[in-house]
Amino acid sequence: MNILAIGAHGDDIEVQCGGTIAKAAARGDKVFMCVVTDGRGRPKGDPEEIAKVRHKESQASADVIGAELIWMGIPDGGLKPIDEYTAKFVDVIRQCEPDIIITHPQDDYHPDHRYTHQMVLDAAQLARVRNYPLSDLSPYRQPCPIAFMDGVNGLSFIPEEWVDISDFYDTKVEMLSKHFSQMMPDTYDPDFELPPPEQNPMMRMIALQSAYRGMQCGVAYAEAFLYWKSANRVVPYRIFP
Repeated sequence: MNILAIGAHGDDIEVQCGGTIAKAAARGDKVFMCVVTDGRGRPKGDPEEIAKVRHKESQASADVIGAELIWMGIPDGGLKPIDEYTAKFVDVIRQCEPDIIITHPQDDYHPDHRYTHQMVLDAAQLARVRNYPLSDLSPYRQPCPIAFMDGVNGLSFIPEEWVDISDFYDTKVEMLSKHFSQMMPDTYDPDFELPPPEQNPMMRMIALQSAYRGMQCGVAYAEAFLYWKSANRVVPYRIFP
């Protein structure tokens, strides 16, 4: 399987589906982690330097599971559904030839998340179009489900499929820990000492959310998903591990 996870920012994928893609990689799937924006929005610091830090952090996270990082580099907070950016999404899909795409749900708190959701859906169809004028790559016409990962804090999200990540929860934590800059309260400081996990808001968030989704399906930790029910997106078999 080729698994393509598309997140608006570095750490979005890890927070909401890191355990699932780690489990997929362990069974031998090819995993692509596509980060849409350059992450320059936080923490406080020179935006260009912060973007470089975020890129390195995302690469370090992908390396944990041997995933291929795709860095789109669109300015953080500047994502809009324009032709230039849509073409970038189309190219990513055609390059990866995914058996499934994972991305943000429609109802999420951040505009970059919501635009990512919209543009993945648009690009998935346009990737099928032979004469789409903004890409020289061959069309990708294989039926490809699109799964929406959990929303932040699980709000406004009613799952229809769960993945048991109990054996991969520690890997999820390791991947997220590479996003050192996102665990700082304000200004970027390479010497910042992280608090212990129980006092770290991001680590506490994923522990609670993963345990809650695990409780729903009778395991220690899980991640939850729902599917886009649309033409060319439904297959009669399970793809998730």
